[in-house]
Amino acid sequence: MKKLLLSMSMLLWMCSFQANAQSRINLEMYLVPQQHHQSLFNDPSPSMDFATRTGLNLGLGLSYNINRDLQLVLQSWHASSPFRFTQHAENSGSTFLSGPQRNNSGFSYSNFSLGLRKTWGMGEHALYVQPALGINRSRSFGFENQDTSVSFPRVNLTTQVVPSASVEVGMKFNAPNNNYFIVGLRHHQGFGLMQSWFTFGVEELWPQVQRRGSYTGLVLGYGIDFRTRKGEDWRVTKKERKTEKRVAAWGDGTYVMFTTLQRSQPDFVQSNASGMNRSKPASQILFGYTSGQWSFETGYSSWRSQTKTESENFGLISLNDPMTRAIPLRARYHLDIGENNRLRLGVSAATFMTLNTVRMNVTQRGAFILNDERVPILLSVPATQSSGGKLFYQAGAFMDIPFFNSSILSFNFSQNFGSPEIGVVNVQEIVNRERVDYMKSGNLNGFNIEVGLKLPISTLVR
Repeated sequence: MKKLLLSMSMLLWMCSFQANAQSRINLEMYLVPQQHHQSLFNDPSPSMDFATRTGLNLGLGLSYNINRDLQLVLQSWHASSPFRFTQHAENSGSTFLSGPQRNNSGFSYSNFSLGLRKTWGMGEHALYVQPALGINRSRSFGFENQDTSVSFPRVNLTTQVVPSASVEVGMKFNAPNNNYFIVGLRHHQGFGLMQSWFTFGVEELWPQVQRRGSYTGLVLGYGIDFRTRKGEDWRVTKKERKTEKRVAAWGDGTYVMFTTLQRSQPDFVQSNASGMNRSKPASQILFGYTSGQWSFETGYSSWRSQTKTESENFGLISLNDPMTRAIPLRARYHLDIGENNRLRLGVSAATFMTLNTVRMNVTQRGAFILNDERVPILLSVPATQSSGGKLFYQAGAFMDIPFFNSSILSFNFSQNFGSPEIGVVNVQEIVNRERVDYMKSGNLNGFNIEVGLKLPISTLVR
């Protein structure tokens, strides 16, 4: 964030020599679902079955209007690069894996670029092309060999900076107050190997994930024009438009809502063990429709849970902190309080269908030597059973208040119940030289405190 603010400050300084410079500057916000271009070298046997997944980039930008059809654009991006692979005992250097384990991993990096955007008017819309040059910067842990006399790698924190270039093609759609939407296709190419990811193994050539920070994605953006407004007519129009937006925000129609919440775990036990927290976060993006006093919502949600056990050897410990993805279906009924729509109270009920659970890892605690082999005292391995297609439920009450005239802040207090087993693991523990096998799992039940920002879509086009 500091580098982003510094970049924007530099652009403002560059433009300050122009008279009325602020009238030429626009603030832009971007959301880019993308597919990264990365690959695995030296795939061992058995294969790691490496596959990339769709990531999400977030960005901010400042554009400077050189003239009507040409803009200088400074952008700062936070990019994610996820991937999935299979871990085998044969190529992991571990003899404790009971079978192949499907793992999710990834890394993130920053990108800073300066581009030139050319537009061609097409009625109320415009076609644009934007080439840009910049840098990719990553900072992550990696493995590297120290020398030939050492049989294991050294872990270190490294920073990599490589040059990059991008080209973007899309359309600009006009919105009220000289603002605009951007929809385009973007290809971003890194020109140097960023921090690599290695696996432990007995082979001379270890598996390596190539990271150049290259991707192709869909750009969804919104630009805010800072041009100065003057005159009595504009003030009257602005007041009327604010009234229209407020009526639209509280009226019927479609909307999008972003929420974050904290879930209090009902089976929480106070402990000094690492990772033992009473609350676990969750987030949602919801699309809804309001008709009269009813609203109906669906979208995507992700929930963090915890799998723990009361170990004979180590006491209460955390085995995993998995994330479960789900599709919500929620209905809300409300009453407006007061004549000026300053408060809305209501109740809600929801059903969630789980998609999958990720971020499950093998956990080992302690070890002893048996027949010249290192045997873990406690070994936790994720179960192979599917966590998708299961249901849990939610009921609660909510309160809505106005926020910036054209949007709404929603506070929801709810209870999750009926959760299936989440984050199931098989545990092997050595107790008094005897092996004990059992299963442990978590759940998504608990009391939620949720805050959401509701953006009625109708207000964006007024």
